[in-house]
Amino acid sequence: MKVKHVLGFALALTAFVSCNEDKKEPVEVAEVKVENNFDYNVEQFADIKLIRYQIPGWDKLTLKEQKLVYYLTQAGLAGRDIIWDQNYRHNLKIRKALESVYANYSGDKTSDDWNAFETYLKRVWFSNGIHHHYSNDKLKSEFSEDYLKTLLAETNTTLEGEAFDVIFNDVDSKKVNKAKGADNVALSAVNFYGPNVTNADVETFYKSKKSPNPEKPLSYGLNSKLVKENGQLKELVYKSGGLYGSAIDEIIKWLELA
Repeated sequence: MKVKHVLGFALALTAFVSCNEDKKEPVEVAEVKVENNFDYNVEQFADIKLIRYQIPGWDKLTLKEQKLVYYLTQAGLAGRDIIWDQNYRHNLKIRKALESVYANYSGDKTSDDWNAFETYLKRVWFSNGIHHHYSNDKLKSEFSEDYLKTLLAETNTTLEGEAFDVIFNDVDSKKVNKAKGADNVALSAVNFYGPNVTNADVETFYKSKKSPNPEKPLSYGLNSKLVKENGQLKELVYKSGGLYGSAIDEIIKWLELA
């Protein structure tokens, strides 16, 4: 993911600089205890197995070191919804609706339908969207449209139009379509491009961009989204004051504290 790569680099760079500030002084390694009977297994569903890790030595860190970890974690959380939105344009609407149902439904939670709904939601959480994290195929629901409508009605939750229909139909079936000969932009659900943008559109748009210094060519399109507005191509840039501006401002705040 474009922003994910940039944020990951920023976090790594911050940690690197922080570590190197203390490079001249010897580091005393504190003795830490590892729990031998620790249960690493959390849960298993569909084709996913969740595990957890011990963090031995956390209490041995200085307050300054613990603050660094906290600030970097908060920076990552601030950008979480950017990744969801980049993965698919309806992901956030779907996630919020499903979470509302999960938190507020007071009906039968022992039925096969509810178990199927719960598994689907967990898969969506794990994949940061409705497409499989490895295969890029859209996740299949094992519950019916009528059942979801019942859950939405009983929890006073709204999910309509394309965002509802896409859970059950064959539209946007691949997050990223790499098939040879296919229009990889038009047939990919990933949200780096708006609806109706094609391979040809992207190639034409960026072919017209010229780097100020040909010897140091710029990589255009790495921090932007290409959309069509009134038939015209327009580039929306991820930045403070631009696309995802408020989330990026929050990321910047936490990285500055770090």
